[in-house]
Parts: sequence; structure tokens; C-alpha cells
Amino acid sequence: MLNLKEDIFRSITDGWVLLFSGQGSPSLGMGTTVCDVSIDTSHVWDCASDISGIDIRKLCIKGPMSKLIQTRYQQLAVTTINVATLTLLREKFSIEERGYSGHSAGEYSALYAAGVMDMETLFKAIDKRSIIMQSLAKEKKGVMYVVKKYSHNKLWRLIEYLGLNPFVNICCDNSNNQQVIGGRFEEVKILVNYLLLNHVEVIKLSVNGAWHSALMRDGKGPLREYLAKLDFAQPKKPIIMNVSALNISNGMDIKNQLVNQLTNTVKWQDIIKEWAKIGHENFLEIGSKKTLLPLIDDIFPKNSFNKRHASEFI
Repeated sequence: MLNLKEDIFRSITDGWVLLFSGQGSPSLGMGTTVCDVSIDTSHVWDCASDISGIDIRKLCIKGPMSKLIQTRYQQLAVTTINVATLTLLREKFSIEERGYSGHSAGEYSALYAAGVMDMETLFKAIDKRSIIMQSLAKEKKGVMYVVKKYSHNKLWRLIEYLGLNPFVNICCDNSNNQQVIGGRFEEVKILVNYLLLNHVEVIKLSVNGAWHSALMRDGKGPLREYLAKLDFAQPKKPIIMNVSALNISNGMDIKNQLVNQLTNTVKWQDIIKEWAKIGHENFLEIGSKKTLLPLIDDIFPKNSFNKRHASEFI
């Protein structure tokens, strides 16, 4: 079986784009398949716990869920699982890595994979980000919803028509069939009610803040100041980032992208289109659940891409 799995990687001669998931639907026991299965995976969990001061193993395995759903804890948990999964995959297989992208908090894992940050720097950065966002979520009450089968451009025109900008943002342009909106509760409710009256499916997200919206603006200064102290190297392979949906290689520009990501739309649809445009059609998702691969099918309904999830190999 191990040889068969190795053959899957070897058969893809033009390599893989690695995609790293961000916050989603946490569950107790998440990450157990990549926790302490080798010396190097143990080091990932130890590093995350030491830097954050939080027992990440206990958090993921035992919770409580009241903590795990909070962005302060979930960002750390997701990043730990992403990096431990990547570590285990690299131990087991010879993967031809061609590039990296990560969704929201997952972008930090992608930067680690690309060699921009070492592990300690990664967990320092995501720890600071999670603290900033948790603090703002408590101070500025926001809400987020998934909007189904509604295009980005059409949704943005509606936000403008209803006069809800800048209080409501399209937080994530995930695919042709999935947008995520967020912002101040009162204004988001106006938009949601309008969509419901027009028979558009909306789903409230179980989050404690409005990420990638104007409610996170006050976090940009502190995050920029903190990131300025950290050493970033040039990516070893291309990394297409959330805010620009472009390959960014300069360390200062990467930091600016991370800062602007707090308030700007995650352009996931454009990211996948950019990878396809430059000729990459093999995608390997790194994370505890399959969340990003289905979006590719929404973006390219008739695609013949090779899409795999890390859980198939570990």
C-alpha cells in the first residue's frame, strides 16, 4: 500500500501545488493522525505549545469546544495540524512541490512550506495574529454568513446598492457558488434579509468575529509592527497570496499582504484560476478536512485536474 501511495506522487511528473486550509469546522480529536507519530511531528506540536503557552495537544483532543471554536485557539490548532501533516508527508514521500497557497490563516502554513518562515517564526506570527483578531472580535461585534450560488460581482453590486459599504465586505470569494460576507451585525442583517426575500441560500457561520472586514482594521497597525521584527526569507517556490491572487516573492511585500489580509477579501477563486493559468493542474490539500478541493470543482466545473487530500496518504 505504501508503494502504491508513493507511485501516486511519482506519477505526477509536473509536481503539485500544495493548498493549506484555514479555520473551518473544528472537532474534538482533530489532528490525532499527525500528533506524535514521529520525532519531527512531535516537535511541531511542542513548538506551537511552547510559543503560545497553550497545550495544543490537549486543546485538539479534549477541547473544550467552547475554546476550540474561538479564533484565538482555532488558528493555532489549524496551523499545528497543517504543519504536522506537511512534516509527515515529507517524511514518507518524495513530493515534487511546485507552489503553495493557503486560505486565510492557512496562508501562514503555506509561507512556512515555501521556506519564508521557519517553524518558530511561523508560530510567533500566527499566535500574534490570533490574539489581535480575538481581541477585536470581543470589542467589535461582527457576524459572517456563507452565500450560496451568488456571484462575487453581483453580490458586490448589491452591497453598494443597499449602501452597506464599508460596513459589510465580501470576506471570501471562494468559488462561483460560494461567497462569504461579514461585517457589522446590523448591516449584515439587512443584506441577509434581502437575500432571503429573494430566495438566496445563506448560512450563518459559527465564528466569533467578522474576519477580512473593516472590523479588523485596528489590528493592522499592531500586526504590521510585529511582523516587521520577524525574519522572512524569499520563497523557495511560488506562493500565490490571498489579497492580490499573485505570486509574491519580496519579504516586505509578503508582510504587507498579511497585514492587508485582515480587512481585505480572500480571493480564493482568483488564486485557483492563476495556478491553472500558469499551467498547474495537480492540487494536494493539507489540513484535517477536505474543504478547498470541492471549491476547485465549483470554479472549474468541467476540470480534469488531479485533486488529492493529505488524508489519503497518512
